[in-house]
Amino acid sequence: MEWTEALILSIVQGVAEWLPISSSGHLVLFAKWLDIKEASLTFDVFLHIASLAVILLFFKKQIIEIIKAPFNSKENSKENWWWYLIISNIFTAAIGYYLYQNIDSFRTIDSVSNWFLITSILLLASKFTKGDKSLTWKHAVVLGIIQGLAVLPGLSRSGAVIALALAMKIKKTQAFNYAFIVAIPAMFGSFLLTARGFVFEPIYILAFGLTFVIGYLSLVLLKLIMKRDYFYLFFVYTLILSLILKFT
Repeated sequence: MEWTEALILSIVQGVAEWLPISSSGHLVLFAKWLDIKEASLTFDVFLHIASLAVILLFFKKQIIEIIKAPFNSKENSKENWWWYLIISNIFTAAIGYYLYQNIDSFRTIDSVSNWFLITSILLLASKFTKGDKSLTWKHAVVLGIIQGLAVLPGLSRSGAVIALALAMKIKKTQAFNYAFIVAIPAMFGSFLLTARGFVFEPIYILAFGLTFVIGYLSLVLLKLIMKRDYFYLFFVYTLILSLILKFT
């Protein structure tokens, strides 16, 4: 892999992985537009490690609370998140595994365009939903299903999970935190599956650092955007991109 290709893919991964615009959809588009060869397996491993590291650092306080919750006698809003995370990821694994077997059929411009449109609808719908409910196991099932579907390029994982959480009137802070913490088991599992045959190359260090820094900044930006209730505005970008792909 060329240095320029690694830089482009790392930047795309860092920005689009967390913002609700579908990193997988953008990687498909950039690969076709710039004729970038598919990244090697070990390169993907490094990007997964960088993304996982971002989540672990950014949400370290919440993760510690979840781990301690079952052993804490005081009232804790995250005391059941252990089970919710397990429930969600059971559905994610089942759906994601099935879809991944046929993923090549979804890696087309037409398919990506359609799923960008679905992402746009979900993001726009989030503008009209507000609530103060806490997570339940039923919410965990729905969010696990949509996270599994988000293996499809063009359907934003973070966008779909947050939008559906808001649609179910879950508290905004909980929706944001859960949308990213629930991705940890899936990302770790993906890393284990792709870690076989790892071969190190110096370029991976640059890719790791770039993806980590940009990814962390993207999460900071998204959190600020959600606080100001501008989350839904991402629908403008995904809608325009969908239409451009459809009519060009």
